[in-house]
Amino acid sequence: MFAPLSEDRTIYQVLKDDERYSRLVKAIDLSNRVIDLLDDPTASITFFAVPNTGIPHRQPSHGDDDDNYQLGCASLAPKRGDERDIAHDLGHLVLQVEELDDIPESRDKDHRKEALGRIIRGILAYHILPEKLDSAALVQNSTYATNLTLKDGSMDYQPLRLSVQSTIVPPRLRINTVVDVIKRDTEASNGVIHSINIPLLPPPSLFSEMFVVPEVFSYVTSAIQRVDLTGAVDRWWTPGKDGDHGSFVGAGITTFFAPTSVAFQRLPHKLRHFLFSPFGAKALKKLLEYHIVPQVALHTDYVHDATSYTAFIDDQKAGIPLYSYNLTVPTLLENYSLNVQVARYKAKIPLPGPARYFTRFMVNGHDVGPYDIPARNGVLHVITNLLDPRGHHKEERKHHGHESVDVDWKDWEEWLPQWAMQE
Repeated sequence: MFAPLSEDRTIYQVLKDDERYSRLVKAIDLSNRVIDLLDDPTASITFFAVPNTGIPHRQPSHGDDDDNYQLGCASLAPKRGDERDIAHDLGHLVLQVEELDDIPESRDKDHRKEALGRIIRGILAYHILPEKLDSAALVQNSTYATNLTLKDGSMDYQPLRLSVQSTIVPPRLRINTVVDVIKRDTEASNGVIHSINIPLLPPPSLFSEMFVVPEVFSYVTSAIQRVDLTGAVDRWWTPGKDGDHGSFVGAGITTFFAPTSVAFQRLPHKLRHFLFSPFGAKALKKLLEYHIVPQVALHTDYVHDATSYTAFIDDQKAGIPLYSYNLTVPTLLENYSLNVQVARYKAKIPLPGPARYFTRFMVNGHDVGPYDIPARNGVLHVITNLLDPRGHHKEERKHHGHESVDVDWKDWEEWLPQWAMQE
C-alpha cells in the first residue's frame, strides 16, 4: 500500500503526517478554526510552516526549583490559568503549549488552552496568504496581504501584509527581510507549503519597528521623541480606567519615509546641531512631519487611501515596466506633498530558475530602499537623504548618496530658520 502523495492531502494532513512539523501541529491542534482552514479541501492558500528545528527548546534553569525554567532568553514565569503571561510569538507559544502536558487537568488548564488557541489563531493567520502562490509566483510582487486583520482599527481594518525579497547570488527567498524560506513548494490539495527557518512575527508599530535596528534609526527615533511626534507613527495599548477594557491609540494607518542615521550625519555639521538644539525644535518637527504620510499605506505594489494615483501599466516588453505609477501624497506637514515614482521590472537575465523581478522606487527624486517594511499601522520606507521640503518646487537634479555632505542643505541658513517660524 503506497502512502498518498502530498498533492492528495490537505495542508493540515501533510503537516500532520510529517514528524518534522509535530511541534507546530501540536499548536495548530489548539485552534479548530485553524484546523478547519488548513484542512479545507475547497481552499486555495499559501502556508508558511515552521519545522521543529525552527522552534526554540525549553532550557532548564540552574535554580533549585525544577518547575521553574527559562524559555530561550526570556523567562515567561507561567501563572497557570492566567492569560496575561501568554507569549505573542509562535516559538514561545509552542513552548507554552508543550508545557500543558505537565499540568494536571483542571478548569484553569482548560481556560489556558482556550487562551493559547486564540493567540495561536492570530499568529498563524499571519503565516497564511489567502491565495495559492508557489515560489515563482511569490516573487512577482513585493508584498502580500495575509489572513490577519486586527479588530482595533490598525491598517484601517485592512489585512496586515508581509514582504518578499529574493536574490540571485546567493539564491535566496526571504520573508520580511529576516525569515528564510528553506524548502519551497510542497504541494497540497488545497494550496502550497513553504517551510521557513523561524516563525513570522506580526509586525509592531512603525515606531517600534525602528528600534529593531537602533544603530540605523537612532537619530530619527530620538528626533521623533524630542518634538513629541511619537503619536504620529506609533500605536500602543492603553489600559482602561476603573476596570474598563482599554484600547489601542495612536496612528492607525501611516506611511513613514524614515531617514537613517547616515542621512542626519550627512547634513552640514552646524545644521545638525541646530536641529537638535532648543532653537531648532520647530524646524525639526516640521521636517519630520514632511516625511510622514498620514491615513495612507503606500507600498510599492499596494496603496490604500492614496489621494491620487495612475493605474498600473501592464507591459512585459524588454525595458518597459510591468507596472509603474506616480503618486502625489499629502504629508502631515500641511500644504506640503511628496512625489513618489514606482516602476516594477522583470529582469532579463539568462539564468536558470524562475523569473527575477526588481523595483525602482523614488521619492522627490531620491532612491528609496529598503522599502515595503510592513508595520502594524502602515509601512516603513528607508531613505538615506533628509527630504528637503522645497523639493516639490525645486529644479530636478541628480542626487549622489555617497557624497559626504548632502548638497541640498548647504544653503540652509538662508531659508530654514525663517521657514520654520512660518505658521
